[in-house]
Amino acid sequence: MAIECAAITGIFALFVIIFFKSKRKEWAIATFPLALVPFTDFVLELVVVRMLKVEVTVFGGILTLLIAVAASAAWIGGASALLKHKHTKATYIGISNAFNVALAAILINDILADAQELNALIR
Repeated sequence: MAIECAAITGIFALFVIIFFKSKRKEWAIATFPLALVPFTDFVLELVVVRMLKVEVTVFGGILTLLIAVAASAAWIGGASALLKHKHTKATYIGISNAFNVALAAILINDILADAQELNALIR
């Protein structure tokens, strides 16, 4: 899922650039925290595990993603202060956190599936 997460992170990076170019600074800043969870998975899987050959346990991978979700949620709360309307803030917070939780659940499921495949090969 590292490549998929790199693509998601790249899409959010494009959104940030587009928002900054269209003078929508508050939305550019509000988009940054959405890239944290996929960027974390990309770095963990591709850079740490595959390139640096560091063995990460299932617990370590899941914990890293949960920390990224928590950090992103706090960042989303801070970024929502830049938005002008109460309804916009609530919608942004709800949808952004739902996205992060759903993505983290998918990534955690992938980690657990990979661990089961590895256990099946070992036996």
